Amino acid sequence: MRGYLNISEIKFSNKTAFLLVLIAYVFALGVRYYYFSWASGIKEFLWHGILMINNVDGYYYAAGAKELLNNSHVIGNLNPYHSLPSMLTAAIVKIFPFLTLDEVILWLPAVFGSLVVVPLFLIGRTFKNDILGFSAALIGGIVWSYYNRTMVGYYDTDMLIIPLLVFVFWGLVEFFVNDNKKMMLMVPLIIVFYEGWYPQCRTVLLAVVFFAFVYARFFDRKNSSFLFLIVVMFSLANIPYYVNFILVTALYFVITKKKELFDNTKNLWLLFAVVFIVLAFSGTFNMLINRFLAYFNRSNIDINKLHFYSVMKTIREASHISYTVVAHRISGSWPLFILSAIGYLLMIIRYPVMAISLPSVMIGLMAHKLGLRFTIYAVPFFALGLAYLSLLTAEFVSKAFINDQVSKISKIALPLILITPSLYANIKHVINYKTPTTFLTQEVESLDKLSHIAKPEDYVVTWWDYGYPIRYYAGTKTLADGGKHSGEVNFPVSFVLTHNQTAAANIARLDVEYTDKIEVAKELNKTFETKGFIPDMMEKYGFKDPNDFLNALDNPDFKLPHKTRDIYFYFPYRMADIYPTVAIFSSIDLKTGKVHQPFIVATRVAAAGKEGLKFANGLWMDMKGNMHWGNKLVPLNALYVGLYDRSGKYRVIKQPFNPKSNIVIVWYKPLNKILILSKDKLNATYVQMFFFENYDPTLFEAVISNPFVKIYKLKK
Repeated sequence: MRGYLNISEIKFSNKTAFLLVLIAYVFALGVRYYYFSWASGIKEFLWHGILMINNVDGYYYAAGAKELLNNSHVIGNLNPYHSLPSMLTAAIVKIFPFLTLDEVILWLPAVFGSLVVVPLFLIGRTFKNDILGFSAALIGGIVWSYYNRTMVGYYDTDMLIIPLLVFVFWGLVEFFVNDNKKMMLMVPLIIVFYEGWYPQCRTVLLAVVFFAFVYARFFDRKNSSFLFLIVVMFSLANIPYYVNFILVTALYFVITKKKELFDNTKNLWLLFAVVFIVLAFSGTFNMLINRFLAYFNRSNIDINKLHFYSVMKTIREASHISYTVVAHRISGSWPLFILSAIGYLLMIIRYPVMAISLPSVMIGLMAHKLGLRFTIYAVPFFALGLAYLSLLTAEFVSKAFINDQVSKISKIALPLILITPSLYANIKHVINYKTPTTFLTQEVESLDKLSHIAKPEDYVVTWWDYGYPIRYYAGTKTLADGGKHSGEVNFPVSFVLTHNQTAAANIARLDVEYTDKIEVAKELNKTFETKGFIPDMMEKYGFKDPNDFLNALDNPDFKLPHKTRDIYFYFPYRMADIYPTVAIFSSIDLKTGKVHQPFIVATRVAAAGKEGLKFANGLWMDMKGNMHWGNKLVPLNALYVGLYDRSGKYRVIKQPFNPKSNIVIVWYKPLNKILILSKDKLNATYVQMFFFENYDPTLFEAVISNPFVKIYKLKK
């Protein structure tokens, strides 16, 4: 059957090949420029005239790079100044002094992400068909999900996750197909850099290397292939990448100098056993098993017999998605997905070495269960599949031409024509995908002001979504962020945002003083005995029941630890949309794990008229104070409308309705935010201090207040 799946050899000169790669790269970069041209025209997306990034996680590494550039690290602030992404970003700013850090983090995702075209082209060249590689590069560089995670402004590790993976795959294929001995050093070094960039990559790399061993066992039984894979396997050791770089290089030179030793099969197996033991003791396999299972654990977490709400239940990236979404994100549409899958399978039949990519493809296809972010793992290989199918089609069509010259041209031109539906579908997505920046100008202005008020040792208490940007713009510490937001960590923060001001002030001081000691101890490699925040506080204050401890926080005279730093409460308008989720984390009974779902609905006013207020979620309120919930009529207790009067002063107008009702509506008119909630949540800090600008002056001091953000300083 393989004879029917052959494609002609089409190899251009090195100069032409370089030109094709350059065209594919510029094409991928050019497509990404569309978003920049659109977003940079919206002044709310700009800070100091520069478009801000659109990925909240990006501020994590950006904060680390900022510390490196300013030499301003504060012990315990969790910024990854030592991480490879932060160091590389800072180095680029240093090398190109005409670029600011904000400009570098804006463009780096597009510049690095578009590099995926290089290994895709090289794979085609390895199979002796440059049109295969060129076609796959044009497709793979702009596909739906890959574009989303490498677009201008999507600064994160994603910008190199797939390019590096495809480079590793190309190196393996190049060794097996062309016996390129240079790959014995190049592939392990790429892997070492990959691990430094994104340590979690070991999971997929272990699977890829395992499949490479299987391929070698059945299709390439040379001792040199086995030796090559042992060196590759050694590079997967879970040790610091800079140490691994030295060890891998040393191993390569030892093997090169002592080739005769490894012509012996017994010596090869001995080396394999040694490397396997190194991997086992370094914890490489623990990452594959334990971390993978922990990441997808959706049950509530039990810590010291206390139950905390599982974060995985609330993260969209790890939520189930439909097969249609999977197909669109991998290829652009269902028909393109099916054609790509067919081409990929045919390519494996023709080139069995392609089976090494199966782990990556399976992760992409399993995104239905794992979450939408994982679709990118299948993108480059399905791009190769569609390109290969296009070449096969061109091969058959070319046989209809009598003229050899026309036939030869058709084998080059026809595949490029056949991939245009894919290019069209994915470019159409790019045009429609207009995502906002993470923060708006007004929000960053508030954080910039805070950076001149607060000290780097101070803490800002808010929900984890805003942790990284706060650390980047305000330069303070935070309790929770995009990487530190387990159920246990989120519980006290949620408690702060959803309970009364006295309890919020008390638990905030407890959590900040406790957390800072832990984080400082961790960074200094010192021992800090802890059972967890709630268990430690219960033990310290002599409580056996967690609910008794939490109730005690309502006492204004609750004895707090010595104040070592200031604490600021950050209340953004945008938190209203996720406030129902925020509230869940502290609405769980810590003893039983039972969740008491709070009644909070976030929406906005879609229309206002004589009939009443119509909300964006389909509900509406009539002028008599009744909320129309489908076929149900729900009486309201009151409507609160917050607005700025002509003098610029903020005030709240109350319209009372049914005193027996337990449901109230809060309308924040300046930014058209609606909260429908039960009366018991009306006294929550976020509701009172943001929507009402009502705060206890004995506990708090207003620091910054505008329609977008309210920031308060804790006095105790």
